[in-house]
Amino acid sequence: MSVRGGSTGTVRNMPPHSLEDPMAWVVCAICALLGVLAYGFESSVLSWGLTPRQVGTWLSMALLVGLWMVPSLPPLFAVLLALLVMSLFDLAPIAVLLSGAVSDAALWWLGAFSLSVAARQSGLTGALMARALHSLQAPHTPRWRRAPAVWWLAMVFALLPSSAQARRWAYSFCLVPSSTPRQVPRDVVSAAQLGAALAWLPAQPANLLVLALLPAGGVDRFVPAYWLQHTWPLLALALAYASCVQWCARPALGGVTPLPQVVLGSRELSEDRFAVQCVVGIAAVMVLMVALQPLHGFSPGLVSLLAMVVLFATKVLTPQSYHWGVDWPLFVCATVLPGLIASFAAAIPAWGLEWGSTSLALPFLFCLRMVVPSGVAIVAALVLATSWSSVQGHDLLDTAIAVLVAFHMVDFVFRRHTGAGSQARMLVAWATVRSPVTWAGCAVYYLWWRWCGW
Repeated sequence: MSVRGGSTGTVRNMPPHSLEDPMAWVVCAICALLGVLAYGFESSVLSWGLTPRQVGTWLSMALLVGLWMVPSLPPLFAVLLALLVMSLFDLAPIAVLLSGAVSDAALWWLGAFSLSVAARQSGLTGALMARALHSLQAPHTPRWRRAPAVWWLAMVFALLPSSAQARRWAYSFCLVPSSTPRQVPRDVVSAAQLGAALAWLPAQPANLLVLALLPAGGVDRFVPAYWLQHTWPLLALALAYASCVQWCARPALGGVTPLPQVVLGSRELSEDRFAVQCVVGIAAVMVLMVALQPLHGFSPGLVSLLAMVVLFATKVLTPQSYHWGVDWPLFVCATVLPGLIASFAAAIPAWGLEWGSTSLALPFLFCLRMVVPSGVAIVAALVLATSWSSVQGHDLLDTAIAVLVAFHMVDFVFRRHTGAGSQARMLVAWATVRSPVTWAGCAVYYLWWRWCGW
């Protein structure tokens, strides 16, 4: 799930009133037309077994998708407008729509953002990125010493819960001049982002989005240890793939090139030793307490809140830096979307979900990703997964894990062919389909799916 704009910076600059994707406006126009027709022919709608509330909810979802696809509009606008329409026409209770704001995931978001801001301000993120660069470009060292580059990068992206910030740092790493093929650093970065998402829940916004959707029993089970228990084979393969790519690459000559300051500020590249030690210590304790959650019983949200309090108490994190460093549009989207997803899922009739399986998650997301942004794809997939699990009587947590892993795999294969510029989505899709890594990734996913028994 990506959010453009905000104080965190972006890689892609769009013109203020661009009509790059007119299909989105067509979707919005169709929604308005269907809404008028449904209002005028209410008796016909009822004869189909649909209620006006269901039709209105579907149209709100289509409106959300259509506006999210408009490049000149931030996703926050589409999310807030969908929330307004759902509340104004009484399509869902307001308590359901705002359920994500009072969940444990919201506290986890705040704690993850605080740790991210502290890591960037102290210079920890820049130090990890520099170590990764040194491992990748070391000209006079054995090849086996270049393997840890992806591990350092995975730590970097684990500290960046904001998609905008992750794109920013990935772009800066790919900007560094190198004599190796351009695909090598991009592959390493993509594998590192995949590894971070599979290893640490707050590293990817979609993971915490699922956390806010789960009932009380699922929330107690969906801890990093449970997540890693299912994802560790794919995590190991992602790290092994990046290590093999680095092993076969020719190192750059002329020493290590510093990180460019075109994208990253000088403050993020400077290092404060005391602050770095504090952030490392707090992060280690936070990860340990979250991993041992079944023993002490404290929720990850409370642990994250404790970490944020300690960061403020040690003055490693200041209110001003926290205000400017947090991706607030993403936070608002992440707290509003769970209620919208639950409302959309409740409006899907049972007769449309009599067939299906979690094995369809990968091709469904792959096809969606060809024409829509990643945020739209994961929202649509979670709507169907939530409704299907309810109708079929399956555990939502197991269904959500299969959908999340499929989303991360699809995001990985598409990210390998997505540059920093505004490339045509279909060109990226065609390059992705032609790549052998894509088909190997699909095979690996289904082997993992069989291994999990789903």
